[in-house]
Amino acid sequence: MSSPLDDRFSRHASLPGWNQERLRQATVVIMGLGALGNTVAQCLALAGIGKLVLCDPDRIEASNLSRTPLFRERDIGRLKVEAAARALADLAPSVTVDPRPHRLEAGVGLAELRDAALTLGCLDSRAARLELAGRCGLVRAPWIDGATGSWSGELRLYLDPQGPCYGCGQTDEARAASDDPRSCGVPATGLPAGATAPLSATIGAHMALLAVRFVMGLSVPAGLLVFDALQGELARVHQPRDPTCPYHQPIPGAVPVPIGPQHRVRELLVALGPDRAPLAWNPIQLRAVCRRCGWNDPKSRALPATAVPCPRCPAPLRARTTLEFSHCTPDVRLRDLGIPARETLAVRTATGIDFAELAGYGE
Repeated sequence: MSSPLDDRFSRHASLPGWNQERLRQATVVIMGLGALGNTVAQCLALAGIGKLVLCDPDRIEASNLSRTPLFRERDIGRLKVEAAARALADLAPSVTVDPRPHRLEAGVGLAELRDAALTLGCLDSRAARLELAGRCGLVRAPWIDGATGSWSGELRLYLDPQGPCYGCGQTDEARAASDDPRSCGVPATGLPAGATAPLSATIGAHMALLAVRFVMGLSVPAGLLVFDALQGELARVHQPRDPTCPYHQPIPGAVPVPIGPQHRVRELLVALGPDRAPLAWNPIQLRAVCRRCGWNDPKSRALPATAVPCPRCPAPLRARTTLEFSHCTPDVRLRDLGIPARETLAVRTATGIDFAELAGYGE
C-alpha cells in the first residue's frame, strides 16, 4: 500500500533519470526571497527537495505582492523568510525549511555552503552577487545565479569549480564598485527597477528546473543563458574563465573548533590559543563616531543604511570598524557580530594564515 508521500510524487517516477530519494536527501540554499526566490523555493518544495535554507533580511512590502506567489497581503511587514517558510509548510509539509533573516554573509556559514548540494542566488545587486561568488569560491560551492531585466532574464551556471565564476565577467573597476542599495556610498535614485510576475516566474522556474537536474546528477547546460522575452528566445553565451579573477582561491583546509555563534569573543580567543588572531571576512562595526566633533558611542554597533546625524553637531556619524576579533568587546556573542553558524574564519599566526571552522548551534 502506497503512502501519501509516495502518491504525491508518483508522477515524477515516469520522468527519465528522476531520483526522488536523491532530492529528498539534498539541502539547497536560496539567497534572496524576492520574486525569483519565491518561484525557486515554491518549485523546489513541490519537487520534493529535502531541506531549503532561506536567507534574506528584508520585510515584505506591498509592491512585492504582484510577483511573489508565497506572500499574501496579510504578510506585509513580516520577514520574507518567515512568511515563505509558513507558506511552504502548507504547500509541501515534507520539506524542512530553515529561515535565516540575515544578509548572505551573516546568514549561511562557509561550511554550510560547502556541504549544501547547491546554492541559488536570487539577489538584486552586483555587489551581493560578487559577495556570494567570493564565498562560494572559497569553498568551491556550486551555485546558479538568476537575474531579470525589463523584458529579459539571465541564468548563470557556476557548477564547475574549475570553470568561470561571476567575478570572471567583471572588470577590476566593476568588482571594486558597489551598487548595493544598502551601501551609504551609493546615492538613492528613488526609481525602483521594473519587474513583472511572468518574467520572474519564467526565470525562477528555469533556475529550479536546472537545480533539480543538477542535484539528481543529470546533465545541465554550461555557461550563461540569456532569455529575450520580446523575441521568445533563449540563447547560450560562452563565458571564459579569467585567470586573473580573484574569486578562485579556495580555502586549503580548516581546523574545527568547538565554538558557535552563541559563544562570546573571549571564548573564541581562548579556544584558538595564544598568538592566533581570528579575522572576520567583513568589517565588524565597533562604534559610531563623529569625525567633526569627536563624539562616539561604543554601544552603536549597527548604523542604518541611511545617514544618521551626530547628536552633538549636524555632521553624519561614521562607523569605526575592524576585521580583528581581538579589538571587539570580549563579552559580545559572535552572532551579534554577524558571524553565522559553521562559518570558517581566517586566523593570523606568526608564520602565516590558518583557517578555523566554527561549530553550529548546539554543537
